[in-house]
Amino acid sequence: MVLSKNYLNQDAMTSGTITSTSSPSTAADWRAELLSVLPHDRAHWGAVRAAVSVVVPIAALSLTGHANLTLFATFGAMAAVFGRHSSYAARLRMQVTAGLCLSASVFVGTLVGLVAPASSLAVVVIAALSLTGLLVARRIGLLPVPSLFMVFAAGSTSAFGHAPIDLVRASALPLAAAALAVGIGQLGRLAPPGASVKHPARPVVPFRKTLAAPGARLDIARYTLAPLLAGGIATAVGIGHPYWAAVAATVPLAGATLGAQLGRGTQRLAGTVLGLAIATAVLGLNPPLWVLLVVVAAAQVWAELFVMRNYALAVVGVTPLALVMVHLASPLPLSELVGDRLVETVIGVVVAVVLLIVTTPRRRAA
Repeated sequence: MVLSKNYLNQDAMTSGTITSTSSPSTAADWRAELLSVLPHDRAHWGAVRAAVSVVVPIAALSLTGHANLTLFATFGAMAAVFGRHSSYAARLRMQVTAGLCLSASVFVGTLVGLVAPASSLAVVVIAALSLTGLLVARRIGLLPVPSLFMVFAAGSTSAFGHAPIDLVRASALPLAAAALAVGIGQLGRLAPPGASVKHPARPVVPFRKTLAAPGARLDIARYTLAPLLAGGIATAVGIGHPYWAAVAATVPLAGATLGAQLGRGTQRLAGTVLGLAIATAVLGLNPPLWVLLVVVAAAQVWAELFVMRNYALAVVGVTPLALVMVHLASPLPLSELVGDRLVETVIGVVVAVVLLIVTTPRRRAA
């Protein structure tokens, strides 16, 4: 089995690998991360599972007149993206853990939205969830690191006000969607055994050992500060959807070297620009619901096909997917939606890149 570079980079993050600065290798790693497209590696199966897991709850809620509730369910469904190359037992553990983390993030975000929507409290909560995602990933070997998804879940649900009844919805809907994703992830047990290699579950790492791993405290600081600073800046400036800045700030953090991290930041920017062009073309036509559901399915498949092969190409799918999700839950003027996404992506990536450069240890000259 051929593992992708992004997969290995994330694996290094969960095992506590610390990065260091070396200019020639940093430039080479940046180019490799930015430009390479890695082998397919059976990505289509994970893409289909993820697409079905995400589209079914969105379609069920939208077609029954409850499109405003799709955000609650969608993030639980994102449990489907975890453990794609793991054994069924390991995938079960990963997806159940991810589903619980994401469901908790939706509930916490909704609670914040009930108390103080789009506030500094939301930014602090987002930063805490980013750190929680990192620690969970290191403890059980969860891939990808769920911080980005947890920040997105809590950020999107805390961005607007809620009624008390929404706490019930925020409890039930993401758990139900996560359960569906977990069930779909186990359907392969019914098929004849295949010849492909699947990775077993990793042993759980004691919490003390997690904190004592090389580079752990540096990564803890980064995963806390990056979304805190980016989300804080966007909130202070008054840009809509400040959580998008926090989400973008977590993206470059996953990488085994500074060059790979800078490459992911560049990929996030490039993929966002192309994805916004697609989203503008689609939403600008004001298409009917069934077209939007097709777009969601196609974007999810595209994102999963490329997320471990070239992150920029994956973001081309992620961006319209995110904007369609927001549009279904709470329609806004298209220019505002696109402008917020672009500006906040820039804020998040710039904050993360500066933080990475400032905090990366320098190698001493021999």
